Amino acid sequence: MAAALSHAAGHERYEVREFLEGQALGPEVRHECRDYVQAVEFAFEFLQRRDPSREGLVSALEVVRVLGSRRETVWSYDHDRERTRLDPVRKWGYDVTRSWSGPARPVTRPTFGRLQQRRA
Repeated sequence: MAAALSHAAGHERYEVREFLEGQALGPEVRHECRDYVQAVEFAFEFLQRRDPSREGLVSALEVVRVLGSRRETVWSYDHDRERTRLDPVRKWGYDVTRSWSGPARPVTRPTFGRLQQRRA
């Protein structure tokens, strides 16, 4: 599947690579495409399909941008790093991944009655 794209000069492509724990030969290319968003979506779907509970069945993934002979990692997932990451609620005091809808009750805005009376 990874060999499906032509490697013409000047065309960037993205590779989704899986790093298997204990593998000496390097990462396995799981997907290749010409669009960054498509590559990241594939990586998330692959992660959800192979390791939905994030137990470490997928130890690491990365999206690599390839342009000619240059390679650059543009997105990555590492199970060990994610496991040790601080909980957002403990770090920020609220869940930053949920949308905020504002205060539960209407806010009373200050009135400037005295200023308005002077102008009249």
